[in-house]
Amino acid sequence: MYKLLAVDLDGTLLNSGLRLSETNDEAVGTAMERGVLVVLATARFYGIALRTASRLGVETPLICSNGALVKRPTDGHELIHLYLDQNLARAVTTIGDERGWEMFTTIGEVTYMQMRPGIIPERLPGGLKIAEHQSDHVDEGPPTCVLVFGEEAVKEISSRFLPDYDGRARFSINRPNNSAHYVILTHPEADKARALEVVLSELGVPPEQAIAMGDSESDIGMFRLAGLGIAMRNAPDEVQRAALHVAPSNDEDGVAWAIRKFLL
Repeated sequence: MYKLLAVDLDGTLLNSGLRLSETNDEAVGTAMERGVLVVLATARFYGIALRTASRLGVETPLICSNGALVKRPTDGHELIHLYLDQNLARAVTTIGDERGWEMFTTIGEVTYMQMRPGIIPERLPGGLKIAEHQSDHVDEGPPTCVLVFGEEAVKEISSRFLPDYDGRARFSINRPNNSAHYVILTHPEADKARALEVVLSELGVPPEQAIAMGDSESDIGMFRLAGLGIAMRNAPDEVQRAALHVAPSNDEDGVAWAIRKFLL
């Protein structure tokens, strides 16, 4: 009945340690061997999605930056690339640099982050670079997104910038239960559901033959688009109510549970 699984990464496919469990890895592999298409849909930048896709052998288009970028890993072709207002990116990163927020700014092929204890820059995933001041890089090209973690940061960004940029940028606020709250700033049309619709068309799969899994507010649109929406047990109540089923948490291999129940 279902031919495709669209799955979020943080809080869904990956556990609280941001790792892919052996159980989920094996379940995804078995589903793909049975002909199920697997699509990764994440707020993270392309390099992180590509690293997980490579481990799993996923070759379908990757939905990154909450739908601002959809890119085929096989040939690098971009199906969607929407850009964030440069003035907003500059203003937010300037304050983020001053406050020391945990922040990721994606511009072209590069995502900038601040230095943290224990990080070895040479071992960072491809495309991820250390920047003392992310605001210094905003003029290098049109930004794809700015991703900021932390409850206080989310509150300040919302109160300071949302009124002025409402309609000119998307402020996607997510409040997962077992990790830091975050906001991702993108082009107003960037959306996981819209991106998934493009990917389904590319792959020739009707929405009713797709399953969507996630743990955050950004995933609700995918639940509504797909034939079956499954929330994680670690998702906020609002997200769970929007889904038809609730899977065990990401630390209990909920993706593997859903694959066994609905796809195998």
